[in-house]
Amino acid sequence: MNVVELLADLQAQHDETTARADELRDQIEHLTAAGAGAGAETETEARLADLATTRKVIAELAPAAAASDASPAKASSPNPDEATTKKQT
Repeated sequence: MNVVELLADLQAQHDETTARADELRDQIEHLTAAGAGAGAETETEARLADLATTRKVIAELAPAAAASDASPAKASSPNPDEATTKKQT
């Protein structure tokens, strides 16, 4: 899975989790018992925050990873500095 596919998958999960959080908020508004459904909302809100953080971190790393994806020679070396060192010697 390349970075673009990973980001697309994370965005899809984020969208699904956002929709679920919205549904839970609506349910909570309609519940008469205090606290009923709040646990699921808290869990979903935490998942939403985790997905947003993960997407942000990957997006920040994506420019470097996307550049290495575009160049198979660079992508074949596990350490980019090692590839540069080998070329210079």
